Amino acid sequence: MKSLLLAISLGMAASTAAFAQDQAPPPADRAAFMQACGQDMQTYCASAQNRDDRRACMKANHDKFSDSCKTFMANRQMHQHNQMQSPSGQQ
Repeated sequence: MKSLLLAISLGMAASTAAFAQDQAPPPADRAAFMQACGQDMQTYCASAQNRDDRRACMKANHDKFSDSCKTFMANRQMHQHNQMQSPSGQQ
């Protein structure tokens, strides 16, 4: 019985870690995003409370964002699209 509980616990921990990796950008991406878009987020989306609010705010205010932020977002979308198109999911 103890081994079954241990196996279930380990499985849940592994899936939670995988889910968290899917949800949060890697630290390098976050740093690059903050460099390119941090000021715009502070200006236009400071009141956003969660990830969905931030995404909605970015979509609503995209035309007001700086050129560097728009370029970063366009490059990131292209990179994500290319990863989804590749058979292995990696470049």
